[in-house]
Amino acid sequence: PTQHTPEAPRSSLRPSHLEVNHVKSIMDTIKQKAKAYVSSLDETWKDNKYFKMAKEKTDLNPGLLIIGAAFVIVAIVLLLFGQEFFTEAACYFPPVFLTISGMSSNKIDGPFWLTYWLIFSSFNVMESATDVMTEYVPFYFWLKMMFLYWCFHPSTKGATLIYNNILERLGGVPVESDSADDAPKTTSGGQINDIDEVEEKEPKGDTEPKEI
Repeated sequence: PTQHTPEAPRSSLRPSHLEVNHVKSIMDTIKQKAKAYVSSLDETWKDNKYFKMAKEKTDLNPGLLIIGAAFVIVAIVLLLFGQEFFTEAACYFPPVFLTISGMSSNKIDGPFWLTYWLIFSSFNVMESATDVMTEYVPFYFWLKMMFLYWCFHPSTKGATLIYNNILERLGGVPVESDSADDAPKTTSGGQINDIDEVEEKEPKGDTEPKEI
């Protein structure tokens, strides 16, 4: 006689009530963030004359028009140039713009951007040397793009975490070294050892000892 394997109870195959609520809460959070992002685009571009003309013809807000145009451009680039070019362009041009903007305003974060461009160039060197990652890692270019976006995006700044936790330890330079060097020197009594102040307090004129 054939033996039948016992079937798993149906209750164990169904997701629990807590899991369903957790998924719902995540989806609600994503929807709220998406609505907030669209609202910010609407507020930014509401006075633009071209978007006003487009809204009169399509009855769509600027935020939806921008997102729709972005999807169309992404689809065209993927079809014409492929996923590799799209990933390289998406992870190259926005950081270049942010780097040049920081240099122009003299507010550039040197360790942050040096770390990002080091990571970006390391990917390119590895991909030019071997095709192992692109052939055996599924969705490699999408994963690469998400990681690089995490590195340079202002809301995450993953490059700063990599610099503080990896590169700085490999270099053997403590975090407080810059602030310690810039701080004024103090003597054992707690007074600032300022050379300029000492020179100002020195008596001006003839300092030779007077004859008695």
